Amino acid sequence: MGVDLAIIAVLVLGAGGAAQLVQALLPKWIWLTSAIPLVITSVIAILPLAYFLSTVALTGQTVGKYLMGLHVVRIDGRRVGFTRALTRTLAYLVSLVPLFAGFVWVLIDGDRRGWHDHIAGTRVVFEHPRVVSR
Repeated sequence: MGVDLAIIAVLVLGAGGAAQLVQALLPKWIWLTSAIPLVITSVIAILPLAYFLSTVALTGQTVGKYLMGLHVVRIDGRRVGFTRALTRTLAYLVSLVPLFAGFVWVLIDGDRRGWHDHIAGTRVVFEHPRVVSR
C-alpha cells in the first residue's frame, strides 16, 4: 500500500505542478487560472480512485500488490473485471471512514478479507514471486 500511495502522491504532485506552470505561463488568462484550484481538487479526489480501479480492473494488481506477490480475485478465483473493481474501489471509502477499521478488519477476519472485499465479493491471494532467470 505504501508503494501505491507514493505513486499516487507523485501523480498528484505532478498534476499540481502542471497547474502551477499553467498559472505562471498564462497569468492574463484569469478564467483559466481561477479554474485551476477546482481542477486540482478534482484531480486529488479522482486520481487515487482511478489508479486503484484501473490497475485492479486491468491486471488484478496495483504496483504495490505486484511487488508483494498479491493478486485481487473474485471469491471463486476468477478475474475481477471492471464492475467488481469499481465496487471494490468505491468500497475503500467505507473501509476508510471509521478510522481505517475496514482495513484493520483483515487482521480479525478468518479469510483475511477487508470490508471492501466483503462488499465487492473479492479476496486477495498470494502468488509466488516471479523468478527472473538469467
